[in-house]
Amino acid sequence: MSEAGYRRSSRLASLLPAAGWLPGYNTSWLVGDAIAGVVLAGLLIPEGMAYAGIVGVPPQAGLYAAAAGLVLYALFGSSRHVSVSATSSTAVMTSAAVVSLGIADPGRYAAMVAALVIVAGLMFLIGGIIGFGFVSDFMARPVITGFIFGLALLIIVRQLPKLLGVPKVSGHFFPMVRGLIGSLGQTNMTTLALGASFLVILIVFTRFVPRIPGALAVLVLGIGAVTGLSLTNEGVAIVGTVPGGLPGFNIPDVAFADIVSMLPAAGGIALVAFAESLGTARTLAAKYSYDINPNQELKAVGIANIGSGLFGGIVVGGGLSGSAANDGAGAKTELSNLFASLTVVATLLFLTPVFHNLPEAALGAIVIHAVRHMLDVETLRRYASLRVEGPIVSLAALMGVLLFDILPGLLLAIGISIALLIREASRPRVAILGKRPGTTDWMNQDHHPETVQAPGALVCRIEGVMFFGNAEYIREHILAAVREHREPPMVVLDMEMIPHTDITATIMLSQLIKELRAEGARVAMAEVRGPVHKMLERDGIIERLGADMIFYTIDDAVAAAGSKD
Repeated sequence: MSEAGYRRSSRLASLLPAAGWLPGYNTSWLVGDAIAGVVLAGLLIPEGMAYAGIVGVPPQAGLYAAAAGLVLYALFGSSRHVSVSATSSTAVMTSAAVVSLGIADPGRYAAMVAALVIVAGLMFLIGGIIGFGFVSDFMARPVITGFIFGLALLIIVRQLPKLLGVPKVSGHFFPMVRGLIGSLGQTNMTTLALGASFLVILIVFTRFVPRIPGALAVLVLGIGAVTGLSLTNEGVAIVGTVPGGLPGFNIPDVAFADIVSMLPAAGGIALVAFAESLGTARTLAAKYSYDINPNQELKAVGIANIGSGLFGGIVVGGGLSGSAANDGAGAKTELSNLFASLTVVATLLFLTPVFHNLPEAALGAIVIHAVRHMLDVETLRRYASLRVEGPIVSLAALMGVLLFDILPGLLLAIGISIALLIREASRPRVAILGKRPGTTDWMNQDHHPETVQAPGALVCRIEGVMFFGNAEYIREHILAAVREHREPPMVVLDMEMIPHTDITATIMLSQLIKELRAEGARVAMAEVRGPVHKMLERDGIIERLGADMIFYTIDDAVAAAGSKD
């Protein structure tokens, strides 16, 4: 290929990643990808119908979302194994956002859902274009774990009425729990037996035959039980008529004011969906040693959501359960998503009448089983073993979801993440260094008590960026360390770990030098980085301190302290 042709090919692949991998596709993988696609569809079809129920739209909307999301992500995504379809977390958030608008008309409700999906997709797409893929890195893992844990509890409580055959509960978590307890006397025992049986089947299939989708088995058995035993006569709720055929292309008819009102909800949904999608993509990419592009992932999931919304679907993302099923079934490339999409389309064309007698208890069991992995107690224990505040911030995010619902809980989780970042940055370690005998190594004496301080010198290392938020903290710690010594030493400020400093921190350094000199101590600096040196030079600190008090190494500074005693 000529250089010009290669450039055109590379440019096309950057816009449409499928153009990069399809020409070199290994045909020996075709059968494996086809089988994985069919298996994946067997999971996503019942899950998609169940998640559509969470959102409050007809079950076929979940199938529309899967059909569009799978094929569009296969063309634009950068992961070989991620499957993009409806997820439990975004389904609950979508429901919370649209239900809060109090829309009674089913047609307008569905239009608002579709509009919300498109707006979230546009946010994804714009974020990818302007390079916002890094944003997901700013949510602390303990906070995300707590948020997801709370989300799982909320989902489970909302699905339990389907397993019990009692009226649906609404509101925040604790009022829903009270309402559920109060309605236990209305439990339909036949529905309960079905729901419990479905959960057992799902657990058994997951543990002993993971390559076969347990959700598909539950779907078949549920329809068979209702049809063969006439369980509707026993009060078992069923899905009812599911319209067949392919969806039409439709731009939702909603007012501009409605679009503006849903921007915060769309932003929250996009953030959660992206965090879940990117986390799944990175996990699978690490497993198979290839790279994914966060900004391309934003674009791909954005395009998938826009397509889903335009065809009447719900929010889609890189769900962990679907992607794990895709991987476990032997998928090698994105082509498995295309086969899964074709299977969903075939279902819409020919099989929707079969779903009429699907019991609601089956969908509830599928959702509850799908989110069980989100109740990650073991990870919370791990956080507790690492740092005391780990489980505290996780529980704070968890309770935010349970007390205030999903979107406020998400904002609280983000706020906690930012607060943790500010707290860490505002409390950098100010270490007193000692030298390991017989070496040139200077180490924190708190961690290495075998080290010794140099006679006549106190070496202080500031570990982190110096800025307005921590300048006073650093000053107080260094002054306190100097005052602990009976005779004012030569204070050596090790600046190696300071990449840059701002105006406030520079002014603080100038004040600190004056205060140390007033205490009778001489001041030197070692290993000052270029950007910091320039800042100190502009402010006149280098001139006031003396160029001969700036050293390349700590050893040089300590040696100078000894020679000037």
